[in-house]
Amino acid sequence: MKKTQGWKNGLVRFAEWFSRLAYLNLLWIGFTLAGLLVFGFFPATAAMFAVIRKWGMGNLSASVFSTFWDYYRRDFVKANGAGCLMAVIGYIMYIDVFVFDFAPTMMMQIVQLILYLIAFLFLLVAVYFFPVYVHFDLQWFQYIKMAVLMAFAAPFRATLMVIIGYGVFFLMAKMPIVMLFFLGSAISYLWLMIALPTFYKLQNGNGKPQQVE
Repeated sequence: MKKTQGWKNGLVRFAEWFSRLAYLNLLWIGFTLAGLLVFGFFPATAAMFAVIRKWGMGNLSASVFSTFWDYYRRDFVKANGAGCLMAVIGYIMYIDVFVFDFAPTMMMQIVQLILYLIAFLFLLVAVYFFPVYVHFDLQWFQYIKMAVLMAFAAPFRATLMVIIGYGVFFLMAKMPIVMLFFLGSAISYLWLMIALPTFYKLQNGNGKPQQVE
């Protein structure tokens, strides 16, 4: 009887998390569109990560919509400022690596190899950006600096986050309906579960920087 009850409770918890992630993903898409994509993506993504961070810290009772809207509204300008700076850097890296036509010389091939390495390092920084943004209380221009620190402090975790992000996208790209309900929220959840232990270790080591409440 106890085994049956435990199985049912586990199924209920799974269904609850399933519905939470689906609802959060729809909020992410909706508020991204509400911000005309460009200006909605960064605050909506930050709000999504912030909600999942609260879940990860044991706060499951708060309204998902109210929490999401509070973060989206409050950090709209700040998230766009930090996010757009990150996007500009990423765009420059994309042009340098994939658009610029390198001459077939030894020196240019070395330069191209260096740029590939820098692009990979940028990916390690990028996957930490939103987890850092929702966990630490910093000035908007300091988030990239902190993401760089995290990437160098825990490069294997960052590499795992890159692989998981690509893997989830690759699998869900074959199932558009699943992507609609779970792409952003699933990746956010997995990234935060990997990143948060690194943050706690950093804070326990020196007590800084200040954590968001």
